[in-house]
Amino acid sequence: MRRIALAVVSLTFLSLTVFYSVRAAEGPKSKIKPGKTAAAPATYGNADSISEAEVKVYDYFLASDQLEGRNLPSRGFDTAALYVASHLAEWGLKPGGSAAETNGPLQPYFMPMEMVSKQVVPEESKATITTPPAAAAGRGGASGASGGSPRTADFEYGRDWTTTAGGRGGAPLQPVDINGKPAMEFSGSMVFAGNGYTVVKGNINPYEGLDVRGKIVVIAGLPPEIAAQQAAAGRGRGRGAAGASGTVGGTGGTATAAAPDAPPDPATAAGGRGAAAPANPLGENCKDYMTPDEAAAKNGAVAVVTIASFAQLSTLAPAGRGNAPINGPTFTVPKIVQPPACANVPTVTAGPALATAIFQGEKRDAAQIFYAGGANTKQDSFALGANKKLSFHLGVHTEPGHGENVIGIVEGGDPVLKNEYVVISAHLDHIGFSAPLPDGHNINNGADDDGSGSSGLLALAHAYAEGAAKGMRPRRSTVFLWNAGEEKGLWGSQYFNEYPSIDLTKVVADLNIDMIGRTKGPGYADPDPTHVLVKPGEIFVIGPDISSKDLGKTLETVNGSYQKLELNHFYDTTAPDATHDNLGPQPRGQRIFYRSDHYNFAKMGIPIAFFTNGLHPDYHRATDTPDKIDYKQIEIVSKTVGAVAWVLANQDSRPEINATLPDQLIKDMKTVKDQGWGKITPVLSPLPHEPF
Repeated sequence: MRRIALAVVSLTFLSLTVFYSVRAAEGPKSKIKPGKTAAAPATYGNADSISEAEVKVYDYFLASDQLEGRNLPSRGFDTAALYVASHLAEWGLKPGGSAAETNGPLQPYFMPMEMVSKQVVPEESKATITTPPAAAAGRGGASGASGGSPRTADFEYGRDWTTTAGGRGGAPLQPVDINGKPAMEFSGSMVFAGNGYTVVKGNINPYEGLDVRGKIVVIAGLPPEIAAQQAAAGRGRGRGAAGASGTVGGTGGTATAAAPDAPPDPATAAGGRGAAAPANPLGENCKDYMTPDEAAAKNGAVAVVTIASFAQLSTLAPAGRGNAPINGPTFTVPKIVQPPACANVPTVTAGPALATAIFQGEKRDAAQIFYAGGANTKQDSFALGANKKLSFHLGVHTEPGHGENVIGIVEGGDPVLKNEYVVISAHLDHIGFSAPLPDGHNINNGADDDGSGSSGLLALAHAYAEGAAKGMRPRRSTVFLWNAGEEKGLWGSQYFNEYPSIDLTKVVADLNIDMIGRTKGPGYADPDPTHVLVKPGEIFVIGPDISSKDLGKTLETVNGSYQKLELNHFYDTTAPDATHDNLGPQPRGQRIFYRSDHYNFAKMGIPIAFFTNGLHPDYHRATDTPDKIDYKQIEIVSKTVGAVAWVLANQDSRPEINATLPDQLIKDMKTVKDQGWGKITPVLSPLPHEPF
């Protein structure tokens, strides 16, 4: 069971709230009045039934403290999934999830994802250095007496060292069975290899002349180019920073620091839309450079030990106590873990005591290595004493978990075209608990991110279902998709596209809504110059200029005759210039196109349009609360998306992909094709402990 830091309001309250009738609810109207809107023409179906009061009820539930920030996986997220599914069942949408072995009427709306957490067990883990008698050292580097047998010194997990076990983005290491328990072991003599990077430019290779096969590579510091880039970004973190929680493998976890790797990585920082990394000054990973864990693997080493930097020292817990992650263990979805760009090895971060012992009696001591590494000074490589051995034993606890996308379908009315689809998507998860604010509030409610999009999507599903019941049914089918794990790295949308339950070649478009509830109302201020937020009646649209101008024409036509939103294409670019996305790390800007669930549809060659209000001071903070939401804005954006979806579902032709696409998208489209994404796959039956 996961440890949760907050007392929970009884499940009775949650159960009753799930069935609260939103049509009977009324709330105060927004004081912000966008431009004049026209009544919905019949050609837009039932879109005009969406109301400000309705979306407000949905968002206040999804962003309530009782859902504990909807981290994936968590009971709060499961409750949100049940809430959505209960409405879909009540309104009569066709389930798009599990078809067998379901329990009750709600599980058929779930697309389950198997999850797993592999955690180091501190009390079953240790590092040991074996040294010749004259150089033996215990904690703090005290030398043993000369003569006699070799001596050993043990070092405590969490206090003296931690591990990232596989590096960022690498496939999780698989524990082996040792004495009936899962564990990992590696050992060997050691070599010091500077900062450990190999770089084609400048012919930099710290392994030249070193025999590292079967050995452990010790490193410190970063290449100057990477250090300068991190300093400019205000990060100051080195590769391999690890939390004492000891997550084993995977991405997006508490124990794996974001690495300075190229291309846009949606799993960095706190979620899918964390600030995108600028271009790596070293070039393309695995081609122009290799990180220490990659270069060590290529040269036959068994592991990398990074001497902790000043910043990394704070991750080592005092008095042997591990720092329990605030949101519980970190999970991965094994079926969507991508193979690393090139092979890597486990990475361990060594604290002062272990570092002192490693360099005891060598030609350079730990202090010299530490301070040179902190200054990112070039350091010469050398082999450590051949008789000094370092070994690691990690006890591993494996815990199963589950997550679920939620899917409802309104079938089309045309006997042929009903087998084609328009997908409307939002993400249901957020980032869970955080450090308490001064007032004690410690829940990232996610009212805008993406409670607003999830609420708008619920209103759209209701409108379409209600319209279908009255005989208003588009020709094509409409899929309403609430993705799980967007904040972890676009997991749910990747799972949907990698293992689809429908034929993706029949998907006409994906309309993605993520953060549509904040506008620059009276008194709004934001000190962050990289944030751009819309004004009332305006919305950022990303994708048509990049992905499908054909889709863009439909959007412009529908909007001009209906809600008349101001469609802002500032982020609709992958090449920032003076008038498009010229904010953030240069020269790449914010790269919003790559940072939400629509991107996994774009990888499949599906036209996309992404609707968002942009960033604001409450983004990924415990201050993203429902009282700050502009519910009129959610209403008019949702109506617009619903109208566009209606037209797409009725057009004779389908929008086409642009003839010219960004290089990164072309590369990613090839990658997913090579990896076999998109083959129709039966949805899993409900997993153990999945809600019902």
